[in-house]
Amino acid sequence: MTKLLRNPFLRSGLIGAGAVVAVLLLFPGVLKDLVRADQFMPHATCYLRNPGIIFLHVSSDLAIGLAYVSISTTLAYLVYKARAKIPFHWMFLAFGLFIITCGFTHFMEVWTVWRAVYWLAGYVKVVCALASVITAIALFPLVPKIFALINAVKVSEDRRVKLENANGELEAFAYSVSHDLRAPLRAVQGMATALREDHGEKLEPEAQEYMDRILNASKRMDTLIRDMLEYSKITRTEFEMKPVRVESALADAQSSIASDLRERGAEIRVEGTFPPVLAEPTLLTQVLLNLLSNAVKFVEPGTRPEVQVYAQEVDSKVRLCVKDNGIGIAAQYQEKIFKMFERLHSTSEYPGTGIGLAIVQKAVLRMNGRLGVESEPGQGSCFWIELPRA
Repeated sequence: MTKLLRNPFLRSGLIGAGAVVAVLLLFPGVLKDLVRADQFMPHATCYLRNPGIIFLHVSSDLAIGLAYVSISTTLAYLVYKARAKIPFHWMFLAFGLFIITCGFTHFMEVWTVWRAVYWLAGYVKVVCALASVITAIALFPLVPKIFALINAVKVSEDRRVKLENANGELEAFAYSVSHDLRAPLRAVQGMATALREDHGEKLEPEAQEYMDRILNASKRMDTLIRDMLEYSKITRTEFEMKPVRVESALADAQSSIASDLRERGAEIRVEGTFPPVLAEPTLLTQVLLNLLSNAVKFVEPGTRPEVQVYAQEVDSKVRLCVKDNGIGIAAQYQEKIFKMFERLHSTSEYPGTGIGLAIVQKAVLRMNGRLGVESEPGQGSCFWIELPRA
């Protein structure tokens, strides 16, 4: 209430309304004089009681008055709902007051057709005149501010377009570079493999170790390039959202890493039912694939990976949770891990490129969802994503 009273426009309106009420209470005869109809003739007499002309004036004044009330009500609702985002919102309220007082002058025209309350009609016009003059005076100083706001919006739009173009060019460049890098990389892998197969027995142990390092480094580079291409594809491609069965996406994800699951002896428990979500099937499968792969990878040596997958309904969203018994993540790193190339461990401890969770974040955002993680070191992690329910 205190915040509302700080508005000078609203405060002036309340003061004016209070003054009117005070006058009516102090001088009760004023109200009686305002509605007296025995001093003059109603407009119907001037219209010679002609039904046609009476209907013409009454219907048009009623239509105009109701339209004015509707417009002012709509403006008031708009300002109330978007007052934090509308600049000069008090000016909209001033327009609303001006319009509604104009509407009341038309209602008074209807009333005076049958009742000669010309004093009341005159005072209603006085109120309308005051609202009109105040609005006109308040509007004039806003003109340069409005032009400044229009220029600022134009500059902001130009910057947005330039930024979008720059991002598009950067993504295209990254895609092209990543794609073109794979050709020479395959040549390095092929020649190194051929050298080890054809001449491996002739090489000294130290040379064989170097050859193994070349092959391992080239494989990591190839994986990194594939992940970069996947990230670029998610960023560049237009996707169509549609209802998706989570069980199908989960099955596809588990099938893609079936050999890794067998090798690690991992157990994945899918619990409960899953409401359908509004998503893109390929992106959802990619997200679940990366989350499941991380869940079975980041565990203490000698620990059998155990993963729970379940769903929760949050308002109109579906939260999909992937909970593991892994090494956990300290609180200060839980936002950092979703950034590109961010790793908390060396590749010798846990293999990976540092792009997997960045791909997850980008894919979830492209599907109008949210994601997060709840974790403590040594207590496992629970990665979750929220998607609209289909």
